[in-house]
Amino acid sequence: MANRDQLRAVGEMCPDFTFDDSLYKNGSTMSINEAGGRSCEICMHWDTKNQKCKIDVFDDVLTSLDQT
Repeated sequence: MANRDQLRAVGEMCPDFTFDDSLYKNGSTMSINEAGGRSCEICMHWDTKNQKCKIDVFDDVLTSLDQT
């Protein structure tokens, strides 16, 4: 399971990140971090129930961060 720092780092660097505006519509804005940055938690591709990326790019992006 990914930690919050990893979710933010991957969200910032992911080329497939798409903001999930339904979070505002249903009043669930607790996942948006204080700095207003991107995080997997606020991406439409993130499955919050299963804590994984629906399009399976999380691990690839995380691995590429480790190599920089």
